[in-house]
Amino acid sequence: MTQTQTDIEIYIKSASPEAIKTWLEACTSSLEVKSSSPQRQTYWATFTGASNDTANKQQAFEIIVLSKVEGHFSSIWFNTTNTPWTNDRACAQDAFNHFQSTIRCVASSWQEGDAPDQWLNIDAQGETTIDWL
Repeated sequence: MTQTQTDIEIYIKSASPEAIKTWLEACTSSLEVKSSSPQRQTYWATFTGASNDTANKQQAFEIIVLSKVEGHFSSIWFNTTNTPWTNDRACAQDAFNHFQSTIRCVASSWQEGDAPDQWLNIDAQGETTIDWL
């Protein structure tokens, strides 16, 4: 079995909070707005069947969306290991397929204390590794 990351975080270029919410509604089993402002949206969500552990299949978790954190990129952070994606890259690919806009994530699994120097950039030309922040 593939080890999943402790959380997932991706960055989407030029997507409105409404468009991001629509995507989140499509990829989660339930999505409830906890709080919303022009710069930050917080959701409470679940994924059905994302985990092999039956007890965790409906475990609710937090999603935080920060608008325009770096240039025109918004951050989406899934605070859970219980996602349909095994890592940031898989989530970024799914988001690119939906948005058809540039998506970025750390190039390798990130752990607390690591300095994420390399980023994966996914766009219409494919995938490249870049230095970003």
